[in-house]
Amino acid sequence: MAGWRVGGFRLRGDCSVKNARGMIEAIIRVLQENPLLLLFVVAGIGYPLGRVRLGGANLGVAAVLFVGLAVGALSPELKLPEIVYTLGLVLFVYCIGLSSGAVFFGSLRRQGIRNNGLVLAGLLLAAGLAIAAHLLFDLKATLTAGMFAGSLTNTPALAGILEHLRAAADPEMAETILSEPVIAYSLTYPMGVMGMILAIFLTQRIWHVDYALEAQQARELGPLNDCLLYTSPSPRDS
Repeated sequence: MAGWRVGGFRLRGDCSVKNARGMIEAIIRVLQENPLLLLFVVAGIGYPLGRVRLGGANLGVAAVLFVGLAVGALSPELKLPEIVYTLGLVLFVYCIGLSSGAVFFGSLRRQGIRNNGLVLAGLLLAAGLAIAAHLLFDLKATLTAGMFAGSLTNTPALAGILEHLRAAADPEMAETILSEPVIAYSLTYPMGVMGMILAIFLTQRIWHVDYALEAQQARELGPLNDCLLYTSPSPRDS
């Protein structure tokens, strides 16, 4: 009978599959009973993966979402307490505002109208495409809203959608309704990340973006987060 030989023993293939399945089920039970462990396992795996560069680019913290999707696919019971979502969103928005506030207001005094006009045009284009998909494929409004937020990788928008649904939905149907935008968001977010990486890659090749010059101009608008600064390689690094 087919199998693997370890020492003086022969392991049957079906036994090893059962053992592996039992081990996975045991791990899932442990993660279900310890949601904070689940949180740190996903973050601990996703963050290092996001630092890996492929073709000159990396996913950054977005890799944590991909790991979360993979782990969540193992069992629908792998969930975190709602307070974790709320706290994470608050910290995310707070840190973005704290690190970008000075540059944001400084940019308004120079090319603010043009830049904000481009952002508004992009949002209107994405909204138009979402509405077109809603009408063409007869999607639910909750799915369309989640798809819109995910395609723009806009987590605060998803939070606003869920807050509105939580206040307006029938309590008996609340759990089902609240899951629909989250599902659409999870499906479209990876495509949004990949699309933005591809767009940046193409535009920097077409327009020959000088990141050193861009960083210098941005530095003149106000203090920057260290991750935005461009450092030219020293001769020793070459």
